[in-house]
Amino acid sequence: MSQLAEFILVLIGSFSVVLTLMSVFFFVLIDKYRKNIKIKQNEALNNLIVGQEIERERLARDLHDEMGPQLSNILLNIDAIKVENQTLMQLVSDTKAELKYAINDIRKISHDLMSQSLKRYGLVAAIEELIDRQPIGSIQVEFFSNSKGLEYNDNIKSHLFKITQELVYNSNKYSESDKINIQLIIDEKLRTIAYSYKDNGKGNPDFKPDNAGLGLK
Repeated sequence: MSQLAEFILVLIGSFSVVLTLMSVFFFVLIDKYRKNIKIKQNEALNNLIVGQEIERERLARDLHDEMGPQLSNILLNIDAIKVENQTLMQLVSDTKAELKYAINDIRKISHDLMSQSLKRYGLVAAIEELIDRQPIGSIQVEFFSNSKGLEYNDNIKSHLFKITQELVYNSNKYSESDKINIQLIIDEKLRTIAYSYKDNGKGNPDFKPDNAGLGLK
């Protein structure tokens, strides 16, 4: 083989090695870029969720600490009104009843926005209280968890509670079911959480995720 042929072979081999190294380099670079994008997306989503939780807590406190007492004071002032005219008496009575409904609604909204049980006693206690607060005659809810007494990451705790709230609400409103089963199982060795929610309702075979309401999204 001539020196020229050997030189060409060496050149081709060197070029192939360079191309291979460049391919590996670009593959690693692109993979790292994709992972960084994923991390940034997760951070942005987490920051959004945390921001929503902070705003939800602020709104709950404002409703509970400001609007509730203000309406209660108005109710006390109305109680002090003494009238003899039957029409006015009925108007005062109706106004008091409406105010009482509004105060109860504010308490319920405040509680739904920020469960005190969730903050003080944990996820399992908050779900148990959510079940206890179901109206008489509503769906029977069975709840099992092996995690009572265990602590959760605040984000996980908040997400699972809000998910449970939304699912129970939808079962009551849409499912025509009479039984709900909720399970929250912790595997401490594998460090996993398995959450399942089922009802025996009619379902919706035509359901499309794109058409889901705000709560499910």
